[in-house]
Amino acid sequence: MYESTNKEQNINMLNNYMYTKTLSMFEWANLPDTIPQKELEKLLQINGYAFITKVDGDLYAFTGSLGGESDVYGNPSLITISNTALKFNKTLDLKTDGVLINNDDLRLGLEPFFNKQSSLLVENDISMRIFGINSRTQKLISAPDNASKQSAEQYLRDIENGKLGVIGTNTLFEGIQVHTSNTGTGGIKDLLEYHQYLKSNLFNEVGLSSNFNMKRERLLSAEVDQSEDSLFPLVYNMLQSRLFAVEQINAMYNTDINLDFGSVWHYKNKKLVDGEIENDNENEKLDAVDIPNGQDVVHVLDEESRPEEPTEEPTEEPTEEPTEEIKVVADEIEDTEKVENVESDEEPQTDEEREQGQGPEPEPETVINDEDKEGK
Repeated sequence: MYESTNKEQNINMLNNYMYTKTLSMFEWANLPDTIPQKELEKLLQINGYAFITKVDGDLYAFTGSLGGESDVYGNPSLITISNTALKFNKTLDLKTDGVLINNDDLRLGLEPFFNKQSSLLVENDISMRIFGINSRTQKLISAPDNASKQSAEQYLRDIENGKLGVIGTNTLFEGIQVHTSNTGTGGIKDLLEYHQYLKSNLFNEVGLSSNFNMKRERLLSAEVDQSEDSLFPLVYNMLQSRLFAVEQINAMYNTDINLDFGSVWHYKNKKLVDGEIENDNENEKLDAVDIPNGQDVVHVLDEESRPEEPTEEPTEEPTEEPTEEIKVVADEIEDTEKVENVESDEEPQTDEEREQGQGPEPEPETVINDEDKEGK
């Protein structure tokens, strides 16, 4: 049965649940049979380091006490190992007797951070449990004497069993007082948000995306993408520390050990790399698309890499030949001008005659009525 007040047990339980997830963070290949992947990752993530050395011709992973004379940077030089199963008790040199694998650059491991977050989660669980219990008491009943108290308890039992309760005397009714409990919904909302915030920090630290919405509204895609940058620094540092040690193990013991991200970390890393490539391809395609008239399109490529567009200079010559309809109209206009010139026998006026007002008088216009038109 779960006991919220047993803090130490609950913290260990939450830590173990997290280790069941993080132990699959890396996938090792070609490890010796004497070094199971799960046991190696447990040593690295819990203790922060593991020492690989040979015992009776087989490779094993150990943990022990680091010490000895420090180098110029304060790093240890010796490790003392005591393993009862193999009956192996010895102090070894870190450089010549084996290879030290660090979980991260500072050999911290995940245990300190898990302990901190799990402690806060356990404390918040206790607060939520107390709030849930107090929320059951919507009404508080007080009685001045024993008889009134027993009658009030019997009344509550009858109500719980589905029976109708009756208060018999005015004295009992006047002695019992009912008080309203001040249990609102604001407190539980704050506790739930705090719980969600702690869990999101716990998952984000080990590279698992868990967004926490403090705004109590929808998030923009840009706000979601901002949290992705903080997911991978620790897990990439853990990967690089392991790869550096693997090179030393392969060189010292002539093995072919290798590793890479595993489980969801592998897919997230692959999606990140493939996503960058796809975005680059989309940007190139976007710049090559024909731009319709009257629309503004934002180019993604840099200004230097974009080819210069030729500028069109206005020309006086028409770029298109006249259509057939325009040619037909022009021919009709030319024909009418020729007909008018043939029918008019009069000589055209000169410039001097126009200035003196001489020349042939214009013929009076004849008005044709509608009846004449119909007659003609």
